Amino acid sequence: SGFKILDIIKISGDGTFTYSFKIPDSDVRLGDYKISVSQSLGSASKTIHTVSNPDDYIVSTEPLSISTDKVIYDLGDTMTISGFIKNPVSSSTYQTSSVTISISHEDGSPLEIVAQIPHTKTRQSNGLTVAYEFTATPDPSGRFSVQTKVSQNAFAEGNYKIKAEYRGLTKTTNVGIDDPLKLTSGALIALNKQVYGLGETVVLTGLLPPTGDNSIKIALTKPDGSVVNSGATVDNQRFSWSWKTPITEKPLTIKTDDRSVTKSNYGIYKIRASTASSGVDVFFKVSATPETDSLTLVPLYVTTEKSLYKAGEKLKVIGTIIKRDQGSEGLVVPDRVTIRVLDGKTPFKQIHEASVYPDQGGNFQSLFDLPVTVFSEGEYKIKALYSGKQSESVFAIANDFSIISKDKLSLLLATDKSDYYPGDTVTVSGKPNKLIYLEKFDVSVIQKKEGEITCGTFYCGKHVGPVTTIRPSSAGSFSHQITISNSPSSIGSYEITVDAGFETKSMMFNVVEKPIVVEPVKSPSTLIDKVNRISDDKISIITNEKTLDDNHVFPRVLSGSLLTSKIDQSDVNLRITSESGICIIGPEDDCLVNDSTRKPGQIYDVVSVDGIDLNVRYSGPDVYLEKFDILPVSSEEFLPNANWNVDVIKENQTSRFYYKINYKMVE
Repeated sequence: SGFKILDIIKISGDGTFTYSFKIPDSDVRLGDYKISVSQSLGSASKTIHTVSNPDDYIVSTEPLSISTDKVIYDLGDTMTISGFIKNPVSSSTYQTSSVTISISHEDGSPLEIVAQIPHTKTRQSNGLTVAYEFTATPDPSGRFSVQTKVSQNAFAEGNYKIKAEYRGLTKTTNVGIDDPLKLTSGALIALNKQVYGLGETVVLTGLLPPTGDNSIKIALTKPDGSVVNSGATVDNQRFSWSWKTPITEKPLTIKTDDRSVTKSNYGIYKIRASTASSGVDVFFKVSATPETDSLTLVPLYVTTEKSLYKAGEKLKVIGTIIKRDQGSEGLVVPDRVTIRVLDGKTPFKQIHEASVYPDQGGNFQSLFDLPVTVFSEGEYKIKALYSGKQSESVFAIANDFSIISKDKLSLLLATDKSDYYPGDTVTVSGKPNKLIYLEKFDVSVIQKKEGEITCGTFYCGKHVGPVTTIRPSSAGSFSHQITISNSPSSIGSYEITVDAGFETKSMMFNVVEKPIVVEPVKSPSTLIDKVNRISDDKISIITNEKTLDDNHVFPRVLSGSLLTSKIDQSDVNLRITSESGICIIGPEDDCLVNDSTRKPGQIYDVVSVDGIDLNVRYSGPDVYLEKFDILPVSSEEFLPNANWNVDVIKENQTSRFYYKINYKMVE
């Protein structure tokens, strides 16, 4: 609150005087102070400014200035208009002339409201349309301020001009009004993230068009096809809903049509949020490794269980679909997925084909034989077709058989490792280097004595120890397991001898003392800092190490999401630059990452920024939810203490930016 002090001071003999006043140490005393001195010879005045940051404060030199506390307001906000008169004119009562403040549209037409005429009951029936104006009374220093509510009754979305007038002086400034509840393409819903671990909370928030609905239905479809129905209350077009993921994987095996089906809590979940007039779907994934996993929402995705197979193995093809909606009347027959195995070279000759039904969660799989006489060494292709869509994947075959080679016939032997502990199981396998008919393999194993001559992997004679006869597989190979006695006497060297009829070979393995197991160091805990719903176009994110309860926490992962309406997604994009000015993610050619990093067999691009190798995962531009993750390649390293600059490239579009920093606690 303002105040006035009136004092009389003595003038020194040389005509000078001194007066002191202590400004109270309180925020309410920040502002402008006008000091006036008068005597019979005349008067003088001076204005001083009390601010919280005197080193950075710049005194306005304009006769009249005006400003607002924000540049863009949401409907429902409170707008503060303030200004300063450099040379206010005051009367003998220390009062200055008032300032007229008016608001007009961008084209200069006045903003109008309906005012109530005196002695009338309502403004609806007896109202008078008037310009939206205010009157502000400056304090003696020349400072003035007014507040007004940015209500829907007076304002609409757009740009406005604010004008201040004082004794012939005029000054204007511009502000923008944004409607946070305006939707151009239906409901807007979002999850707090896309990939969750076990026991985590899924949070769904949404914004609905102004339909008048006070509730919304939520249907959660699990990977096994089961549905959980619930709902949420709508307040001012907004709603929020949460669900906790299962705390364990809990695999369950059931029998259906003489086939075993394994169910798991891992997989892709679908949430459908619907009102009486419309509905929106959103997907998320529950994974055993949520930090490195990602959600793929292509209509059809196919891959192989591993990228490299040996000829003679079983090829396992797996994939997922986003099932198309079908009617519920009568019998509903689901579409089948057609899987083809093709040669990797032109003309891509077809080798296998199968048609399978996806399960309720959209997952499918199939097994194929890889005969050694058909699949030579090289690359092959998998093609899946479903409902007019197709997806492809590549795998490789390694074939140890010399089918056409003129190499000498020989026996190939191997063990799963060279050193074992007492109580371990040794797996020995072998096969000829060419496809020939074999009756059997005779296998024996003995523990060698010190100083005894061994055959090693050279050609040997007859067996010394007990013999086990093994029938070869259809590919001509064999596999045999040998259990080592769990006692100190089993430590030493062993020799395995295999007689294939055309050749006898031996190989060695060792049994060593089992080392003492040291308890692993306790893994560091994780802390997460989150900041939500940022509407600014420039955001500064600081990743500094912290101290919490005498423990140091270091930044490990920086993640961000940009949410915008679907109609604007191609015009609103992200740019992330390092503190040194290197563009890491952005649409420009000089940025290290321009497009989605999701490629077959990888989800990250590795880039070098300021001497640190970083894994960068990016959804790519022109998407409804633009996302990125930045973390060091090495699991032992952390993000630097730095300032990351995020630019939301947009014009007047509405957007919301979310980010979080994962910290690792090191005790």
